[in-house]
Amino acid sequence: MQKPPLNSSASLLLMYTVIFLLCILFGALLKQIGVPGKFINLLMFALVVGGYIFSGLFGKTMLLPVFQNAGRTGRPFYTGQAVAAGLISSSLFIFLAGDFYSTGTDALTIFSGFILGLALMAVLFSAPVNRSQSPTLAGLIIPNDGSKLGRLLILVIVVITAILLLHVQLSTIGLISKMFFNISHQVAVIITAVTIGFCILLGGLQSLSISRMIAYPILIIAFLAPLVWIAYQITGNPLPQLSFGIGALQAISEVDQELLNAGLVEQSDVFDLTREGLNYDVFNHFSALLCIAFGTAAMPHLLQHMRVLPKAHSARRTSVWALGFLLILITAIPAVAAFVKLDIYTSLLGLQLSQLGQEASWLFELNQNGASIISICGTYVTSASQALAACGVSGEYFLSSKDITVNPDMLLLSSGVLNELPDLMTTLLATGALIAIWSTADGLILVSANTITEDGYRALVRPKSPTGIRLFMSRFFIIVLISISTYLSLSIELDARFAFAASFALLTAGLFPALVCRIWLKQIDHRDVMIAVFLGIILTASMLWLSYYGTDVVALNGNEINFHLLLITDKIQPLSMGFIGMLVSFISTFALTKVQHMRSKQKEHNKVKSDVPA
Repeated sequence: MQKPPLNSSASLLLMYTVIFLLCILFGALLKQIGVPGKFINLLMFALVVGGYIFSGLFGKTMLLPVFQNAGRTGRPFYTGQAVAAGLISSSLFIFLAGDFYSTGTDALTIFSGFILGLALMAVLFSAPVNRSQSPTLAGLIIPNDGSKLGRLLILVIVVITAILLLHVQLSTIGLISKMFFNISHQVAVIITAVTIGFCILLGGLQSLSISRMIAYPILIIAFLAPLVWIAYQITGNPLPQLSFGIGALQAISEVDQELLNAGLVEQSDVFDLTREGLNYDVFNHFSALLCIAFGTAAMPHLLQHMRVLPKAHSARRTSVWALGFLLILITAIPAVAAFVKLDIYTSLLGLQLSQLGQEASWLFELNQNGASIISICGTYVTSASQALAACGVSGEYFLSSKDITVNPDMLLLSSGVLNELPDLMTTLLATGALIAIWSTADGLILVSANTITEDGYRALVRPKSPTGIRLFMSRFFIIVLISISTYLSLSIELDARFAFAASFALLTAGLFPALVCRIWLKQIDHRDVMIAVFLGIILTASMLWLSYYGTDVVALNGNEINFHLLLITDKIQPLSMGFIGMLVSFISTFALTKVQHMRSKQKEHNKVKSDVPA
């Protein structure tokens, strides 16, 4: 009998990590003998593609239970790595460092929300999902004889939130494909679709678990290796989590104080990771943190890994391991913002415009690659003459901090170049970003396809369909979802940050209340829960639509509606809309339950009264 693939987790993890390290050494050797950097980048790109192809072939199966839950052969330590890799998406790997740089406590809200979310998953949902015999969340929330409309509602929530998050991942491909791998956005999206599709079509959750498990150490190496190098160069301490405070923030604070004393900057221009954000007030901070936390705890593409484990206590341990693995990466993200700011201060601050060509020619080379990274006086300049024209001053003008702006979306990917690291370190960052995107996109597609198959096709169309047909339908819907997601990402422009916020808002307003009520408040009828969740989802979706599109389908054209709460907040942010929708869901659930209880008591009273002889 063939040994289950997940029983070989340790060997697979060691093998792929060693291959990755050997490729890094081989790339360094190629660089020494003069091979152009673009060929080394393509080598690393091919390694990522090869890992997914290998995962698909190694985990292939023709058994539906193995396709949907990997035969429950997973181990907590390695499955924890898979969960962490599934959460470390482009939002964490790429955008969060830029958010710390540009918005301070706004990023701290997201940072804290992810950590709290995994902790809530461990406490609230990991064990019940593991004990459930259903391959989808709708089967856990709604009993087999329950409402088909309820299953359809859960299906819609899962698929819509997955498509929104998929849009975030696929749109981010354009940030790295052209700049680092010399591949157009369209080609990169197609390669992504084909590669992850091949992997999950063959083995489902079994292949997905393998690909995410071997992706985690690559993510950590790709993210931490350049950061450790920078930390050691600047502070002499290779641990960025411990060294960026004294090594970078203190130096930045001293420079800012000198600029303030000289009257060259305003207090609002001072760099501070804990400064107030651009848009959030107390209400929005609190509600956004809870929305990120509750949305993370209820993420279907993370919760599906709980079914891989043989027992409930193993699922709890998996969530704890996942939290630990996440902390290794996420606690180092603020250091990226601090080190980049220090590099900007030491390399550009105080330079005369006439000196840019000699002292900072690298700035022009960065922007010439088509990646808008650093702007001078509001323009991404590619020559000294452009810088002079942008600032509208003479060449003797000294650059101040308010004249230099870093594109937050490119902060992490350009940190290697900004800190003058070897090209191979920058390649590592790009490779890690690519794996972060793929290791989230594959799970979103798989969980959506399984949900459509079980809660759509099986529950609504053919309840007694055999397992072979359901396996075929799952694979068919994987192809359909990949095709739709690829088309949407290439043809529709949607702000990635809004799509991220909208997906978490809908998860918080819909799935989180449904899971809490049905797992921990089982006395509540599932019909009441579904009605309440429907109200919360409709409210949240309407607010999101009207705040982004207004009353038409033209985004951000001035027709948008600004929602506010009197005496609480002047503007409700998208994430906070999910928090409000969640409150509506919970309040409606308890109100409907109370009404049903009163009706039941009234019926009992009337029955007793009618049974009493006259």
